[in-house]
Amino acid sequence: MKVNVNGKAMRRVPRRVVPSIALLALTLGAHRAVSQSPSSRFWGSVGGGVGHSGPANSTGLDQYTGPTVDAAVGASLTSRGVIAIDVAAWRKTTPIGSSRSTFVTLSLLGYPFGSALDNLFFQGGLGVGNASFPTLETSQQTPSRLDVTRPALLIALGYDVPVACPIWLTPFFQSYGTVGGHRVTTGLPKGQHESDNAILFHFGISLRYSHPGPANECRRRGPAMTQ
Repeated sequence: MKVNVNGKAMRRVPRRVVPSIALLALTLGAHRAVSQSPSSRFWGSVGGGVGHSGPANSTGLDQYTGPTVDAAVGASLTSRGVIAIDVAAWRKTTPIGSSRSTFVTLSLLGYPFGSALDNLFFQGGLGVGNASFPTLETSQQTPSRLDVTRPALLIALGYDVPVACPIWLTPFFQSYGTVGGHRVTTGLPKGQHESDNAILFHFGISLRYSHPGPANECRRRGPAMTQ
């Protein structure tokens, strides 16, 4: 089975960016290990939104936009660092069949800035992606199916808006992608290749429980790396 694809950036960006984001989050944890500790280390999130998913580097014919759900649970390492298990799921009924993708990652969140950007976070994670997509082969205009279960990378960012301590409303963007899929260039036009990796670009909003500050000031974080 073949899936026509182009747009190398979709596949290559996560490989370059995730190590940097993960390193940043790890540095945050190490840098602030002796700084302010939150009075409650429990951290949780549930939300939903809209996602664009399909075979990686597709021409777009096999990628669709549909609803998503997202849930995460973790622990605050410091007032500016969180470790969490994140689950994102996407579903869509397409003209050629049902399409789905699910990603589970162990991730680190870091809040590196102070002042007006105090609640801006970056996230990086590693995990596994499972997906099943209907596709149209180039040799015959009949649907086939691509099933994927591979290691996955996550990069994300968002901003926590305080609602009622310790509850936050968080708009976010997540980019998931599996790695290790078979890549084919033989017999294709120059600059094009095929891949059986899966992607998910996810915009959403979540309701979060987070208590980064001391008991009497649950929103106050310790000094940022930039301070």
